[in-house]
Amino acid sequence: MLRKHLVDRIGQLDERYDEVDDIERSRRHASVQLVGSEDHRTLDLNALSESGVQLVARLVKVIGTTAQFSGALANLVANADLKQIRLLDRIDAFVAATALDDEVGAPLRPPATRLARVPTELDLSAFSTVIWATGYRPSYSWLDPSARDHRGRVAHDGGVADFAGLYLLGLPFMRRRRSNLIGGVGADGADVTTHLRSYLDAQARSRGGYSVTR
Repeated sequence: MLRKHLVDRIGQLDERYDEVDDIERSRRHASVQLVGSEDHRTLDLNALSESGVQLVARLVKVIGTTAQFSGALANLVANADLKQIRLLDRIDAFVAATALDDEVGAPLRPPATRLARVPTELDLSAFSTVIWATGYRPSYSWLDPSARDHRGRVAHDGGVADFAGLYLLGLPFMRRRRSNLIGGVGADGADVTTHLRSYLDAQARSRGGYSVTR
């Protein structure tokens, strides 16, 4: 449990969107996934491969019964391994600096992800059952087109949309790395609310109304 809390203790989840060099790149990266069990069992791509799972990259398209996949899995995995090592190094440095060695134990480094031959095509007719677990992408087609960027995403700065009066919460790394976690919405909500109240005050003043600020 302490190991999981260390990600919080080192300040990783409280890093702000205006403190990173490339926020768009940071938002595209997958969030850190934390799992834990009493037997300290590891569940990663190596474990899946060892249990007989055939790893493939992102599904690109299906032609007839042939599924075609991206060829970028090796690069994606190498980047994920590097990101994991950097996080572990940061945790170990915090442990050493705060004398938590006895509580945490010796540093551990998981082996690099091993990729055998990764097919770029699979014949789906060879399978009796196909379960689609593809996740989802947000769709903002219902919003005013001026609220969206060229990729269809809501254009915003820390949850304050470029479209006046529109505000967001819960997006990945919106204001902090924990923005899309339940524990991160509160702080983001307080920041966004401050801006919202200022916006409503300005609107009220322009119309000769009353301020909403107390």
